[in-house]
Amino acid sequence: MRLEIDGKLIGFYREDNGWKLLLPDELASALEAERQRAAELESLLAHYRDRFG
Repeated sequence: MRLEIDGKLIGFYREDNGWKLLLPDELASALEAERQRAAELESLLAHYRDRFG
């Protein structure tokens, strides 16, 4: 793990791929966005199933 100063916080980065580990607030926001995306895809899939069988 690599640490970097990120404003007033410390950013944590994975060494193997360089990705930043999310803070709890960022993680909650990303989770909510992913839930919305999944709901939209489920709706689209239901539409296609109704239309094409």
